[in-house]
Amino acid sequence: MVHYLDLIKASCAHAHALLQDVLYVGDLDENGLQKRPTDLPTYLAAQLNLHRLAAQEKGIALALDLAPEPKQVRLHPEKFGRVLDNLLHNALKFTPAGGTVTVGASEYEGKVRFTVQDTGVGIPGKLHNNLFDKFNPTRRAGLHGETTTGLGLFIAKQIVELHGGHIWLESREKHGTTFFIELA
Repeated sequence: MVHYLDLIKASCAHAHALLQDVLYVGDLDENGLQKRPTDLPTYLAAQLNLHRLAAQEKGIALALDLAPEPKQVRLHPEKFGRVLDNLLHNALKFTPAGGTVTVGASEYEGKVRFTVQDTGVGIPGKLHNNLFDKFNPTRRAGLHGETTTGLGLFIAKQIVELHGGHIWLESREKHGTTFFIELA
């Protein structure tokens, strides 16, 4: 009986997460965003702190790598936080114990470039082209069986594009993944 209750609970949690993601996409389409100047060192440190406990429980180190410049960027802190939250969650999901996840920010050709880099299992090349699709057909469970709705990277891309930016990745199996985001 307990086993069936656990299955029902897991199914309800998955359905709730899917519904929340669908509603979030609708909110993006309808409301857009208001950008404001944001202090990068403070903002990124706060974003990392949201994931410290999960990283610690999995035995993964979190690091922040900030270049001396830029110190400030115009963005919508809550919505852009959703991008970083998704990328960090995914990095933790696919990085084994003893690994590292690093969030970075630097200036590159007059733009702010963010990176989320992990030392995880990497993403097979054949999956790269569909990663940012809605209800991504190539989604896969994390190392500890974590599930996904297939909307996270799609939402991240939408938010980055609303910021006038671009998101892409570099990854090799067994060598980790780096997501890049550039904002003008």
